[in-house]
Amino acid sequence: MATNKSARDTIVLIAVVVAFMVTVMANLLADRKFARWDLTSETKYSLSPSFIKILGRLDDTTTLTYYVSASVPSWFNATKRDILDKLREIETAAKGKIILDVVDPSENKELTEKLTQEGFAHDVQDINKDQFSVQRLFTGIKITYKNKPKVSIPAIGGPEQIEYTVGSKLMELTLEKKPIIAVQAPAAPPQMNPMMRQQQGSGYEWLQQGMWEGAKEKFEVKSVDLTENNTVPPDAALLILIRPKELNERQRYEVTRYLAGGGKVFLITSPFRLQHEFGWRAEKTPTGLEDYLKELGISFNQEFVADHSNLQMPKSVNFMTGEVEMARFPFYIKILAGNIDQESILTRFMPGLIMPMPAEITLDEAAAKKNNLATKVLARTSKQSWTVPFNENFNPERELKYDVEKQTFTGQKNVFVQLEGQFPFPFEGKPVPEWKKDPAAPPAPDAKDAKKEAETAKVDKKPGILVVCSSPEAFHSLYLTNRNIGQQMQANASLMVNITETFSLGDDLVKLRSKRYETRSIKNLAGKENDAKRTAIKVGLIVGVPILVALFALGRTIARRAAQNRFERNYAQTIGPSSFSA
Repeated sequence: MATNKSARDTIVLIAVVVAFMVTVMANLLADRKFARWDLTSETKYSLSPSFIKILGRLDDTTTLTYYVSASVPSWFNATKRDILDKLREIETAAKGKIILDVVDPSENKELTEKLTQEGFAHDVQDINKDQFSVQRLFTGIKITYKNKPKVSIPAIGGPEQIEYTVGSKLMELTLEKKPIIAVQAPAAPPQMNPMMRQQQGSGYEWLQQGMWEGAKEKFEVKSVDLTENNTVPPDAALLILIRPKELNERQRYEVTRYLAGGGKVFLITSPFRLQHEFGWRAEKTPTGLEDYLKELGISFNQEFVADHSNLQMPKSVNFMTGEVEMARFPFYIKILAGNIDQESILTRFMPGLIMPMPAEITLDEAAAKKNNLATKVLARTSKQSWTVPFNENFNPERELKYDVEKQTFTGQKNVFVQLEGQFPFPFEGKPVPEWKKDPAAPPAPDAKDAKKEAETAKVDKKPGILVVCSSPEAFHSLYLTNRNIGQQMQANASLMVNITETFSLGDDLVKLRSKRYETRSIKNLAGKENDAKRTAIKVGLIVGVPILVALFALGRTIARRAAQNRFERNYAQTIGPSSFSA
């Protein structure tokens, strides 16, 4: 029996030593290779396939330096931990192509001064022992890749921002050549509106100059006017046409040739425009592309569209009751999320859009099918919309008031559509149209004697994409920057970012930006009236589970002791009393 006890003790000792070694090795491996299991339905704690794809673009070691204070406000502790976990996960997924370096700049005066100048320092409030204090917090990332200038991300608000911000910068660093985005915008002054301040220019300069989020870093934005010396670059990744005006034959040739050759075109136009310089006046604005668009299956209704789902602004306040009276603007249509295509990568998770003065887009599915073009409605009005006939003296101010109970609604109207496929080239096999000459320009030398043989139009056909929006004002700077409605139109600016990134760089960045991080609550437990229920559930989860485990262990111990006693009694009855008995 002594021998058996010694062997048993030896086995227990070996098991303890092995368990200790396994624990130590597991901790060492955890320091070297970060890993975790993500059980959330939205994969909140996992890297997106799109981000993994961007990591695959790296062909050299990249250093990711996270500057963060060692001592942070109490409310930032969990955020700091989540950010570090996400960065370690990126380092692991990169398989040696990314080295993570975590630096606390607090003790380095020279470094803190430099980071402060670069925007890495943030003065934040903290509550400690019921006392408010202001603390300087450093949090930000720098990326070093090859011999390129370091890229800075001076503010990281939370782990959910990391994939897009880091992925966007990695995309910029790995671009061999910036994609070209060609923008054609009108030179005419913009329409005026009583809500808007006076402004010179077209209102689309922010697009021509590449002033949307990330444009200057990712793209080469080129302003074009569809003339002989400034037409669509053949290698342009995207052509944005804003209110093209009566394009001549050669200009139509340039646009259709680009589209039929696999180009991507974002056409922002309307069949009419409102001006308010000396009173309201409406005018028709033909593009010159009407016949071609009709062949594709797209046409514009010439009537003004109004909707009960519209922009509302404070009109007056009742000082006795504090009630705010809201003014409605039925021609400034609010497109709700339910009327936006949430499956399209361009508009996925868009909470809403504001479309001022749109026109209805009619889709002829038969014509589109004849050309083997796939159609998709990206946004439409609500069912409570109606139209007002076009009139040169149309005054939207007179149409602001309507009775929702008496108004006749005519159903939803398409205002934002997409066509994809092989687009026809109407000039195929015909002589290439000549550029329109400026009558005021001096004649070229020997122009009379020059006889150039007409070139035959041809194109290497490839599938392309045409996106059409019937509200040019949706991207007009007067509206986007207006202090009253600009904030409500920020989704419009995000839409432009989605379109330019998707058509120029692929859909990876858009997927990262639209990745959702949701905090789900238990149904029927929201509100103050359910505080007691929520507290009881928390106590049950924190205390109840350990108690259940303890009760299970106690029950198991009692059952085993009872089984042992039964065995000993049976053994004594069968074999006789134990040799250890007195």
